[in-house]
Amino acid sequence: MHITVHLNTKAHKAIRWCTPSIDPTSARVLDPYKSDISVSHQSLGFPSEPSGIFKAAYERAAYAYGADQTLFSVNGSTGSNYIVLRALSKQFPNLKVLAQRNIHKSVMFACEDYLINLVCLPPNIDPNLQIFLPNKINDFMEAIERENPHVLLITNPTYEGFTLDLKTLVKKVRNAFPDLVIFIEEAWGSHLSFSKKLPISAMEAGADICVQSTHKQGGALQQAGMVHWKKGRVSTKLLMHSYRRLSSSSPSYILLASLDAAREMMEKYGKEKIDYLLDISQKLSTGLKTIPGIRVIDINSYRKKHTEIFDMDQTKVLVDVSQTNFSGFELARILEEDLIIVEKYDERTLLFLIPFQATLENIEVTVKALKTIITTYKKPSKKTNNILIPKDGIKRMDFSQIERLNIDDIEVIPLDKAYGRVAAENITPYPPGIPLTLQGEELTDETINFYLGVKDHANCHIVAYDRSLNTIAVMRKKLDF
Repeated sequence: MHITVHLNTKAHKAIRWCTPSIDPTSARVLDPYKSDISVSHQSLGFPSEPSGIFKAAYERAAYAYGADQTLFSVNGSTGSNYIVLRALSKQFPNLKVLAQRNIHKSVMFACEDYLINLVCLPPNIDPNLQIFLPNKINDFMEAIERENPHVLLITNPTYEGFTLDLKTLVKKVRNAFPDLVIFIEEAWGSHLSFSKKLPISAMEAGADICVQSTHKQGGALQQAGMVHWKKGRVSTKLLMHSYRRLSSSSPSYILLASLDAAREMMEKYGKEKIDYLLDISQKLSTGLKTIPGIRVIDINSYRKKHTEIFDMDQTKVLVDVSQTNFSGFELARILEEDLIIVEKYDERTLLFLIPFQATLENIEVTVKALKTIITTYKKPSKKTNNILIPKDGIKRMDFSQIERLNIDDIEVIPLDKAYGRVAAENITPYPPGIPLTLQGEELTDETINFYLGVKDHANCHIVAYDRSLNTIAVMRKKLDF
């Protein structure tokens, strides 16, 4: 059912509690049409060599973010993940990667394209909020012992900003498995290096390599990101080879310039800028707590229940809406109709990301709008937040079996007939943008019921062969795992 609420507050400009986080005072290109230029201007140097102004910019960034070397990317963490995983697949024949289950879809696709054996830890999901949490350190250590991977890939922070005790995990891994490459998918952590009030960054914790989406919370333009690494366990030669092979031969110099401007801004003013974000976050939390049915997640009480959580990036505000009679999908859509954009939403939660451009007025308008929706509009009750993310007992085919799949092994059937079958495709709902089904996984009752519950939400977008998810690609043969 489509719900319409007339808030009559569109006098304001669009309010973005989402990426990109652009500081209003940051250096910027004033006229992109006049300033755009290409690699034909050779005296500037070349981004992929690197040489000239690009070499200097990479060196400044490596120093600022605590790395030995840095590269700029114009395809976000998606492109950076491809670059890093291709390099690692060349460095380690028959590469095996151990990862958390909340990987980004680019990790999944890169592993598929480069024939990387991807093994995932069982997902750690909060059954109440239905969000992915970090795995426990012991889970990592036991899985490394059991699987003997070449690379440990950790998503840290999570989308919602939760982190594990990364420094302790790195230390334990170094002591027990000194040759293991530690790769951090730090898309949501490009700002962490610049404040002691935030969780520790990957480079500071001692990881070998990380990718960051600097456009998310680090001040760069949308699509701009960085790769940082320490010399030693990762081959710089192979990484540069992948960078040259996979990067555009015509990168946007405007995006590249925004990365250098973001680095300069964070290096000079990052501490005070993040203090401002944290202040806005606290004030937004206080306002949201006044709304009936809204519960703002407090990190101190939350990690008492979930001891695997070590810290939280509190430039994000996570809200439980399950007691409001609305789903997060519905609230996000209604807010967007009033030009208020939230970063993430699902059945039970809304996630507000505090960008550099946020203001006190934004808080006032947002709180008023959300309170109006929840307190004045009585939605006919049709509770949907019993939809559960699949988490336990999902079986997957052996990598060697998946590797040999061909078109004759696959058939397409109605989704509601797929109970107990084996997925022949990867399926990623947005939000949260995390692959909930990997090729070769069993489609459990819980999995199918989840997809049946979310697929008809207008603002839930499915990355699959059939984007409507009315049908699904499965293995013809039923397999014994």
